[in-house]
Amino acid sequence: MEALRLIAEPKNHQLIIDLPPSLDQRRLEVIIMPASGFESAATASAGRRKPSVLLAGTVSLRDDLVAPVIPESDWDALK
Repeated sequence: MEALRLIAEPKNHQLIIDLPPSLDQRRLEVIIMPASGFESAATASAGRRKPSVLLAGTVSLRDDLVAPVIPESDWDALK
């Protein structure tokens, strides 16, 4: 069974759904329900996630993140 799940907002009391070609020429069942638990894009970006306080100070960087991993003398492409 192939299923297509969309979260969409109606415009002027209408909902237009573009179907994939695999669902053409088939009988389809459409169920419309309010999408509870889903936030709009504006609401989702408003809140900022914060890491757990238990993780504070547990990470340390030991390498230079900008320096090359291997020396330039090992590169054959530059010769």
